[in-house]
Amino acid sequence: MALSELTHLWVEAPLLSNALEKLPPHVTVLWGTDSPEDPTANAGPAQAILAASGVQYDAPLLARLPNLRILVRVGIGVDNVDIPAATARGVLVCNTPDGPTESTAEHTVAMLLALAKRLKQGDAVMAAGEFAPRPELIGNEVQGKVLGLVGLGRIGRRVATICRLGLGMDVLAYDPYLSPEQAAELGVTLVDLPQLLAQADFLSLHAPATPETHKLMDRERIGQMKPGAYLLNLARGPLVDEAALLEAVESGHLAGAALDVFDPEPPEPDAPIRRHPNILVTPHTASLTWEGRGRMEEMALERVLAFFRGERPADALNPEVLG
Repeated sequence: MALSELTHLWVEAPLLSNALEKLPPHVTVLWGTDSPEDPTANAGPAQAILAASGVQYDAPLLARLPNLRILVRVGIGVDNVDIPAATARGVLVCNTPDGPTESTAEHTVAMLLALAKRLKQGDAVMAAGEFAPRPELIGNEVQGKVLGLVGLGRIGRRVATICRLGLGMDVLAYDPYLSPEQAAELGVTLVDLPQLLAQADFLSLHAPATPETHKLMDRERIGQMKPGAYLLNLARGPLVDEAALLEAVESGHLAGAALDVFDPEPPEPDAPIRRHPNILVTPHTASLTWEGRGRMEEMALERVLAFFRGERPADALNPEVLG
C-alpha cells in the first residue's frame, strides 16, 4: 500500500478544521452532494471516505463504491455502517472515539446543571416579559446528589470525574463490562441496574446502540426510577422509549429530562419532545465544539493516511480486513 494509491477522498459533511491540508497534493477531495435522493452520487472514484451520520453505508451503497478501501466515521457511533458488508468487500472501517470525549462530557454536565437550576424555565419567563420569581423556578443544588451512569466508557468516566470532583456528587454506575475494582479506581460505586434506577437523582446514559440496549429505558425501567429524578440521554436515541419518557414527565414521576439524541432523528417538527417545558433538548450537538470536531477530523484523516502508508490505523472495527 502506498499514498500514491489514494487519489480520491470523499467527504460526507463539511469540516470545521483545516485537517485536509495534510493531504498529499495529488489527492482530489470529493464532497457530498446536496441531493436528498443520493448525496453519494459522486463518491464512486473514492478510495477513502470520511463519514458523518447522515448516510446509511449499507450493502447496496458499498456495492456502488468499487474503489473504496477504508471508511472512517468522524465520531464514535457506527450504527449507520454495515460493518459485515464492509468486511465482505474488504473495506476497513474505523472511528474516532477519543475525539468527542471532552465536548460530550461537558455538554452532559451543562445539561445536568441546566435541569437542576431550571434554566430553561427561567429563560422562558424572561422571554415572556416577566421577572418575578415563582415556585416552579426553584432549583436544586447538585452537591451530595446521586449521579447514576449507565456505561463507564470514555465519556461516562469523564462525566464521573467532573461531577464527583468538581460538583461533589456521589457517583454510581452500571456497566456489565467493568469490574468493581476498575470502577473504584474512578471513585465510582458499581451497582446493578435496578439499584441504579432506584437511587439516582440524575440518570445519564452513555451506552452504545446495540440490540441489547434498544429501548433500555422503556416504560418499566423508567417507572423504576426514583420519583422526582431526571433522565439524560446524550448517547443514542434508541436507548430511550420517548413516549414512555413523555408520560413519566407529564405525570410528574420524573422532574424532567435532557436529550441530545432522538428516535427517530431528527424528531418530527411537531413532536412534543421538542417543546415540553420540562424537557431540555439540543439537536445532537454534544460533540459539536471547535476543539472536539477538530480532533475528530484530524484523527479521521490520520487513519486514512496511515492505512495508505501501509500501517495499521487506530480504532479499526474490522481489523480482520488487514490480515
